[in-house]
Amino acid sequence: MNDKKWNILVLLLSFGALLLVAGVTAFVDPFLHYHAPLTFLQYPLIDERYQNDGMARYFSYDAIITGTSMTQNFKCSEFDALWDVNSLKTSYSGASFHEIRENLERYFTYQTQIKYVLCSLDANRLNYPADRDEYEEYPYYLYDNNLFNDTNYLLNKEVIPKTIAVINYTRAGNHTPTRDAYGSWSEYKAYGRESVLASFERLPVSGQVVALTKADEMTIRENITKNVYALALEHPDVEFYYFFPPYSICYWDALVRTKQIEAQIQAQEMTCEILLDCPNVHVYDFSKKIDVIGNLDNYTDTLHYGEWMNSDILQWIRSGEGELTKENYREFYQDVLDYYTNYDYSVIFSEDETAEPLTKPIVRKES
Repeated sequence: MNDKKWNILVLLLSFGALLLVAGVTAFVDPFLHYHAPLTFLQYPLIDERYQNDGMARYFSYDAIITGTSMTQNFKCSEFDALWDVNSLKTSYSGASFHEIRENLERYFTYQTQIKYVLCSLDANRLNYPADRDEYEEYPYYLYDNNLFNDTNYLLNKEVIPKTIAVINYTRAGNHTPTRDAYGSWSEYKAYGRESVLASFERLPVSGQVVALTKADEMTIRENITKNVYALALEHPDVEFYYFFPPYSICYWDALVRTKQIEAQIQAQEMTCEILLDCPNVHVYDFSKKIDVIGNLDNYTDTLHYGEWMNSDILQWIRSGEGELTKENYREFYQDVLDYYTNYDYSVIFSEDETAEPLTKPIVRKES
């Protein structure tokens, strides 16, 4: 065989191998870019930012649960029963409001009959630039209909193991996670005072009060207006349920010791001021539930709570508990500020295991 024929043979074999890899990837489709999960294959569904968009394209639903890790333990079945819908959960761990908005905008093009959106309104992300993304390597080639950039998927050496993983996952007798189980991590975590304090470094008391600057205020307003308010205005037939996740008492301790609590409360008031002008937006805050927030058995770290609290949040929202309105939000946050500023945090760090946390309800004092 001469050199020319050999080169042609090598090229043909290489091209054939590439076609084979691309064909298998497209057929199995581990990131659900081309089709829903095949009935005879079982999919691990563990790559949110790679698989959420495909689920939103090909699954049937009329409600969406989304947001950060604060929403990963929600059960679609519980939401469905309370709201009489068929929901899809597409959480994004660590996401910014910008990321969530961009994903929701696509979902509205995939499914035009969406009735409700339930989303976390993470207090520690209010003062983010409006265009900030927390994930630097977004697979944008999965989010469009451009066939030419699909080579990034079909011929990606990092996708090949994902394709094989689907086959091995199926052979091992596993099953594609249910909508309830998808993204949920609750059962794999430890909870309680020991677990929370192991991940919590108590900061020294600051001598200077942290205040929001004019630049901070502009950033917050732009972030909320562009990524939350504007989206709701564009979809007036959709009811948006936003909630501030109930972080643990250790979170409030850190805010007080670093003198940031007033600035944080101000940021949340600004958020309410903007969002409550939109008739199809509902905002909830559960900071007055000190019996929950002060009980570290509900938490695995300073911020993250167990799945039973996700269940409670659904019940609270459905019954109207913790709902903020134009008439009550300023009074609500004044109560919260007064309460957590004067809370006796020493009981959290007491070596006396019999010490009881202060969990009296937050009640507004009559003047």
